[in-house]
Amino acid sequence: MTPDQLNRKEILSYLHAAELDDALSAALDAGIAELCGAVRARTVWKVFPVTHQENGVILGDLPLGGRDIAQHLSGCNAAVLLAATLSAAVDALIRRAERSDLTKAVMLDAAAGAAIEQVCRELEQALHERLGQEYRYFTERFSAGYGDFPLSQQRDLIAMLDAPRKIGLTVTANHMLIPMKSVTAL
Repeated sequence: MTPDQLNRKEILSYLHAAELDDALSAALDAGIAELCGAVRARTVWKVFPVTHQENGVILGDLPLGGRDIAQHLSGCNAAVLLAATLSAAVDALIRRAERSDLTKAVMLDAAAGAAIEQVCRELEQALHERLGQEYRYFTERFSAGYGDFPLSQQRDLIAMLDAPRKIGLTVTANHMLIPMKSVTAL
């Protein structure tokens, strides 16, 4: 990933800033360059059948919890489950900055947020190109933790993709993804 692939306005929105003074802008530029050097983006995806039932929706063999994901997949007979991660090196970079320069750590975190979104957008574009003839309708991404779709389903979702082995993505006992700058979505 290169710095020019990241949307600076998106990074600034994560920082809750419309603009930065010259010194902070230069620090952000340096942080973005450093972050991009650490990114080793990896993705995995798979198409699963979707079965609708009166009490919810089933992805492959996995019943999905919550009305929101059932509504999101309303009318769909299949769904792409995807996972993406920036790498453990990005987490380590942010953690190191947290110990020495909190401003830099916040900037790195914001840039990493924009970077994982960019990785997901690029994956979605590739999926549209690859699957667009067979699957004509694509919803927006919807992740565990959105609405009432339980975050506790993260472990099942990454298992369905064999994400721990394929891209090094794991989940904690508290349902948080590791590396932290990672996404699972339907």
